[in-house]
Amino acid sequence: MLRHISRLAVVLTSMALAIPVALSQAVSFTATSSPYFGSLHADFNSDGREDFINSTGCANSSFGLALSRGDGTYAPPVCYTLPNRAPAYYFAIGDFNGDGNADVIVSNNTNTFYEYLGSRSGTLRLRGSFVAPTGVMTLAAADVNHDGKIDLLFWGADNNLWVWFGNGDGTFTAGPGTPMGGGGSLLVGDFDGDGKADILSENGGEGGTTYQVFYGDGTGHFQASAGWVDDVGYAVYDLNGDGRSDLVGQPFDFSTNGNGYYNTARVLYGNANRTFTKSEITLANCDAWGFPPAAADLNGDGINDITAVEATDCQGTAPDTFNVLLGNPDGSYQQEQTTYTGPSNETLAGISVLRAHRDTKPDLVLSNVSGDRLNLLFRNTTIGNFPACNPPNGYTGITLCAPTATVVGSSPVQFSIGAANQTSGRKVEVWVDGKRMGEQLKGAFSHYSFLDAAYQLSNGSHIVTVRSAGWDNLLQKFTFLLMVGSTTCASPSSPGVNVCSPLKQSTVDSPVLAWASGTVTGTVARMEVWVDGVKRHTTYMKNTLKTNISVGSGTHKFVYYIANTEGYKWNQTVYATVP
Repeated sequence: MLRHISRLAVVLTSMALAIPVALSQAVSFTATSSPYFGSLHADFNSDGREDFINSTGCANSSFGLALSRGDGTYAPPVCYTLPNRAPAYYFAIGDFNGDGNADVIVSNNTNTFYEYLGSRSGTLRLRGSFVAPTGVMTLAAADVNHDGKIDLLFWGADNNLWVWFGNGDGTFTAGPGTPMGGGGSLLVGDFDGDGKADILSENGGEGGTTYQVFYGDGTGHFQASAGWVDDVGYAVYDLNGDGRSDLVGQPFDFSTNGNGYYNTARVLYGNANRTFTKSEITLANCDAWGFPPAAADLNGDGINDITAVEATDCQGTAPDTFNVLLGNPDGSYQQEQTTYTGPSNETLAGISVLRAHRDTKPDLVLSNVSGDRLNLLFRNTTIGNFPACNPPNGYTGITLCAPTATVVGSSPVQFSIGAANQTSGRKVEVWVDGKRMGEQLKGAFSHYSFLDAAYQLSNGSHIVTVRSAGWDNLLQKFTFLLMVGSTTCASPSSPGVNVCSPLKQSTVDSPVLAWASGTVTGTVARMEVWVDGVKRHTTYMKNTLKTNISVGSGTHKFVYYIANTEGYKWNQTVYATVP
């Protein structure tokens, strides 16, 4: 079977192109073309759009970072040359030094790998190299021991799955190794749904692809399953939204004596007992080259859909078509809608799901392996019930679009949350007073996850914790005090300031409600609110400030002061974002 030519996109030419694409009323896209798209992506410059790691436009011993321009196109990559001048083969992306920015680990089949630290500007800095006792082959990143720090995993030349535990400062501690039946690409998932990161190894060849799942125990150790051979190229998605990773692929037999094509997509649904349940989805046409489909909720109905590349016949004849199969509530799929048809000299290839624009709709990237065209980025312009809250403009983090104040007048309380994770987005949870109120698995795509829900809460004070996690269950948490059934902003019991609005890390509309109360020793002289270093409002002889302030788009710093008549001040600072 022919496996992926590379985990990076294959590009054969350079040109500019804008293609309006429309399907039925259910799904619509607008496509742009660029030589700089790829399958490895993350938000490297904290602008709310994912960027690409690739080798296009760089020398053989270099790799490039192509940053989004914000309009569906990407700037030429900034190239980084490896110190040993060897080709850059494999990559792992994670925040290895804990500064909130995406970093990159690069290997090239030697026993040395290189760490490039990211920044909010999108530039990378070579931190240094690490030497392993064996050749470092394919890479992956995940928090496999649940310490909140991203770890490095690699297939070693000694045919072991190795774990190097991240120390959170850009360094690593060598961990355990697990014998592998056969190495290959490493994909992160949670196939049994136990909240512990698992690893799928895939190694392709003419006789088929060998797969093996390594089930994690949450400490960095893995139990290897029996391997199996399949004529399918799989990708990892939670296709049915049950909180367990599934495998989605298209059968394809590669042979020098003639290829075998099939008019099906194959799904292996992950089970809690560490088995898979196989299901076949009939396609209108046969696959093209066995590149796996992609899955995401493309029309905002809460059900994952499938995108697949198909050929016009069952003999691999171009033109190929890029199609969407919308999912039904019963787990079946609707007939294909053609998103794009390539020319007769073009073979289409890999599909990736990403966030290329500042919204909550999954976009798609389609690469090609022949012809004279470029990769295509499909911006999702569908009108649907997509998640309401944009995730943060950053590699990781949590934003709250509701509630936006620590005081709400009545119950039920509406929660609307967007989150960005280091590994593929899995879920968002809301906990109140130590009890989980609910979680949302549906709607997650690429590194992002969401929640939109209303919860009935009793009047009074509650401790709310919002949690977000990817498939390795690396938790991000945000805790705040919420007062239900009140119309006043309570003063703190000791001297200081209590900010009721905007709630820190919230996303709010302008004008922003600025609301706070304070306590002083002695007599209150005044309260002030400063926004981005400029005083915007003052009240005198009162311990409460409440006003609306107009601000532009972006993240703003709100600093509240309260002063007494003797000149002593107390303050509190929050940050909030206006879309």
